[in-house]
Amino acid sequence: MTGNTADTASTAPAAQGSGLPLQTCVAWGLGTVAVAALFNSVNVLLLRYVVDYAGISAALAGGLIAASKLYDAIIDPIVGAASDRTQSRMGRRRPFLLAGGVLLALAALMLFNIPAGGGALSVGFLVLSLIVYATGYAAFSVPYMAMPAEMTSSLHERSRLISFRVSAVAVASLLAVFVGPQIMTLAGGGRTGHTALSIFLAIVVVAAALACFRGTRNAPFHYQPAVKATWGQKVRSLAGNKPFVVLLLVKLLQLMALAVTQAAMPFLFQRVLKLGDAKMGIYFLVFYGTMILVQPIWVRLARMQGKRLIYMAGTFLYGAIYLSWYFVGPDEALAGVYGRAIALGAMGGAVLLFGQSLLPDTMEWDYRRTGMRREGMLSAVYTLVEKLAYALGAALTGIILGKTGYIQNAAHGEQPASAITAIYWLASFIPFAFLVASIVALCFYDLDEKKFAKAAAE
Repeated sequence: MTGNTADTASTAPAAQGSGLPLQTCVAWGLGTVAVAALFNSVNVLLLRYVVDYAGISAALAGGLIAASKLYDAIIDPIVGAASDRTQSRMGRRRPFLLAGGVLLALAALMLFNIPAGGGALSVGFLVLSLIVYATGYAAFSVPYMAMPAEMTSSLHERSRLISFRVSAVAVASLLAVFVGPQIMTLAGGGRTGHTALSIFLAIVVVAAALACFRGTRNAPFHYQPAVKATWGQKVRSLAGNKPFVVLLLVKLLQLMALAVTQAAMPFLFQRVLKLGDAKMGIYFLVFYGTMILVQPIWVRLARMQGKRLIYMAGTFLYGAIYLSWYFVGPDEALAGVYGRAIALGAMGGAVLLFGQSLLPDTMEWDYRRTGMRREGMLSAVYTLVEKLAYALGAALTGIILGKTGYIQNAAHGEQPASAITAIYWLASFIPFAFLVASIVALCFYDLDEKKFAKAAAE
């Protein structure tokens, strides 16, 4: 036996109205911890670590992170196509989870142990670390994100399945930005603290990857021989999937907003609010704790009102709350800081849930249009856009800080007024603008149950 097919009853995707086993949903969701724990640590802490502790300039560090996405443009489609073609008793995607987990653990150890000095050795080690990170991320995340389209054909069941991923994102983020900073503090901070963080992240990544691999052994999957086509034909075919193209634009804008705020938040806490890493850790604890708690509410609202309407409303409120950071200062009460964490966590839960639950819907639509099972390819493009958005967001943050005179050092010294103003804008108006633009793009997304029903009737 070389592989399973959609015609095999034990591996057929769950039909409309049937639910996936809770154990399978939880196990699949746990896979997110493997990528999101490191992902959030990189997005929140890496830029500051590279600038303040490795001695690389903010502009150069941001530029290198952005430039590493050129490698992503090569590796992501390769992994996606390979997972589409894979024939295995373990499924098309699961073998990649193990390899990706090992590489991500190695990347965690490398990224937060970059040699100090800011010279050629520091820069070269950063570049190598980013390549290992990108390879591991692609090997795990691309096949992983293709799995929901195979696991169920129900739009609402996909929302339920993705809600486990969003909750796992929150758990992973707490490990990265709450537990992580506590470990850094206990280890004495500075470079030693970041080394302790890297070891912790490597352990988390390996444990989560193994749990996901083992727990999804009974998850439905199918196999279809790859359709021969040139890259040009594949690109044109993907471009014909309007809902997918719109979703890519929406996610690019929204994730750039999130990337900018995540990269700017450590600077906001340290340079504007005059709060340390421990207080920032509590902020993220409240933020992600709220995100976990609201998931059942958003899933229920989506069933009642439809995904797109709730998605648009949540996105606008999410951006509006970010605007309030423009009005904070060193005398801001902690209640106000943590109150924002609650509000942003609640709205951010909707943004992440619906943005990700639309992806398998567009994969199903692609199959109905073309007859081709190529979830891996679509997942690769989506993942590439995701990483590009975060790279551009981090690069934008680094460039703006560099151009406005941010002073590079690990101490809590004063910054010029121009740099402080830049931090305010990075935490408020800039993400708000990206989020509003994503709402405009979302107006052109028209895939829903009625459209699926109409296509099925034709």
